[in-house]
Amino acid sequence: MAEQQIAVLIDYENVGLGSIRWLFDQISDIGRIVVKRAYADWSAENTRRDRGQVLELGIEPVILFHSAASGKNSSDIRLAIDAVDLLHGSSFVDTFVIVSADSDFVPLVTKLRSAGKSVIGAGRKAAVSSTLVASCDKYFYLDLEASPTPLADAAQTLPGDSLLVRAMKVSVDDQGRVTGSKLMSTMQRLDPAFNPKSLGYSTFSRFLQASPEVNLTHPRGGDVIVELSNGHPTGNPAGTRIQDTPAGWDAVIDKAWSNKVTIDKPFIPGTSAAAAAATALGVTKLKDSSYKTLQRLLDASELLRTKWSRDGGRILRRTD
Repeated sequence: MAEQQIAVLIDYENVGLGSIRWLFDQISDIGRIVVKRAYADWSAENTRRDRGQVLELGIEPVILFHSAASGKNSSDIRLAIDAVDLLHGSSFVDTFVIVSADSDFVPLVTKLRSAGKSVIGAGRKAAVSSTLVASCDKYFYLDLEASPTPLADAAQTLPGDSLLVRAMKVSVDDQGRVTGSKLMSTMQRLDPAFNPKSLGYSTFSRFLQASPEVNLTHPRGGDVIVELSNGHPTGNPAGTRIQDTPAGWDAVIDKAWSNKVTIDKPFIPGTSAAAAAATALGVTKLKDSSYKTLQRLLDASELLRTKWSRDGGRILRRTD
């Protein structure tokens, strides 16, 4: 895959340059920065402290002289014009980084994305609108980048836990599992500002390892497999029945599973067990039912819990 070519356009009067070096570090994981511009009245006294950093970081200062009539909005207009010029005149730019918390840039972000470009936003969480964050493919909070410390106790609630659970519920397969790469993509689609590094974790896997909400399996030579921990509330306490479920559903599933095992092979592959359960429940796939996963089926039926158990990706007939 070709390396991403990135244009970074900075609304200096909105965000300054306090965290720009950190932002460049984050972007370096994505691709090569080919355009770096900062828009401001660089003749103004309040920009003096950052002029050296502009030169040091190789940022092109776009000088805008403000009059009393023009106001600071001229920076926004020039930034938007440059972005559109790059869109139509420079085929080499794949990704635009708009460094601003100003919601006035939402139409620009929408236009860039509709043209097939990726758009990353960056600004201060205290000032940015949720509309701008949601409009971007990804969003960095510049005021949260300062040396976060990982939580030492995994039992504590992590800042991203609610997002993690939401992403799990929409990503898991019939066995209640999802790969780590797919889960992270889902989390970033749900919240473009999600970044495990901003929470103090060097990788997404370390973030998952610290969360009490999920369990991890590490297949040899493959992506990490994630599933909700048994202690996480599923909404179906053990022994409860869900309305509109066919009467005797667990007995039907028990019979179907029993027909699939033998003395020499007392287990069923998870996909086969899920398909049989879906048929018994009158749905196409298990995840379309109220139970969603094999584990939730077992939790909801004393009959199934007594006769069957989960063994990794399999359903195993109990012999005890």
